Amino acid sequence: MFSNIFLNKENLLNNFKFLKTTVNSKICVMVKANAYGHGAKEIVKMLDGSADYFGVSNQTEAKEIRAITKAGVVVFGGCEDYQYCIENDISFILLSFRHAKEMINLAKKMSKKPKMHLCINTGMNRYGVREKNEFIRIIQLLKKHELPLEGVYTHFSSLTTDKDYTERQKKLFYEFCSLIPKEWNTIKHVGGGGTIFSDIKADMYRVGLEIYGYGNEFVKPVLSIHSQIVDLQKVKAGEHVGYLCGFTANNDMTIATIPLGYGDGLPRKLSNKLKIDVRKKKAFSVGNICMDAFMVDVSLIKCKKGDDVVIMDNASIVAKILDTTEYEVLTNLSKFRGNRIVR
Repeated sequence: MFSNIFLNKENLLNNFKFLKTTVNSKICVMVKANAYGHGAKEIVKMLDGSADYFGVSNQTEAKEIRAITKAGVVVFGGCEDYQYCIENDISFILLSFRHAKEMINLAKKMSKKPKMHLCINTGMNRYGVREKNEFIRIIQLLKKHELPLEGVYTHFSSLTTDKDYTERQKKLFYEFCSLIPKEWNTIKHVGGGGTIFSDIKADMYRVGLEIYGYGNEFVKPVLSIHSQIVDLQKVKAGEHVGYLCGFTANNDMTIATIPLGYGDGLPRKLSNKLKIDVRKKKAFSVGNICMDAFMVDVSLIKCKKGDDVVIMDNASIVAKILDTTEYEVLTNLSKFRGNRIVR
């Protein structure tokens, strides 16, 4: 393939080591959305034996991860087939009293104990139980049927933007956790934009962006995107480049074509804004990014077909151009059609 995502194993392992020593608690590495575009299989294999749990969004992702690791796998969204999860040692979330009753009936039918993580809605207002009475009813019901919770958790929505709201969420989380029978040894865990660097106390922290090298000065990006020049075009002054006359040459130019486009997760909004490295020099994109390719101005760079180019090695730079987050830039790469290579 002309285009590859390279994964820096040393950076990944160093990031994990730093996060682990920061809290000295269990770590759940979030590998949903194809490990934020990095490649779930590749990331899990590198962290297998280190991470306590891997977090996914749905049953399809869980099936993929369970096939390559014996570590804990938690589905943080709904499941189509809870029986499959129970049979394959996949943990899942509980969302309500009614949901708990359904899982108890299923557990009886299967004569197995499911691994359940009860979601507390402390203010994210996405999933989970928000009323203390309902929470108590769930605990009592599970206790009656001798089905302890493997985990209980919440998600912090505004850790870096609203201190008061975060304090309210934290207080509620602690209050709910105090109602769980101690003999269950339930894992109390938290996540959401840097909780691992906060004063929030938990048995386990769910880490996403941080493990991939963002959100703290002591972690380094794991992912970089490389491709190569597949064609060179001579463009005369006044001619256009790309769809919809997206760029007009002010003078004679040399244009290089790179075989990567929005079909691979490179946002079209980067058109005429993206800078890439060609022979260690900066080259600016020109014209609208195509589905399968984009063009750059290499008029002042001595290059040839086949030369390697670095499209991105820091998602923060691209996120700033797009006025978005690293999350969006990286998860777009789930569509990437090249290889993912660990090195």
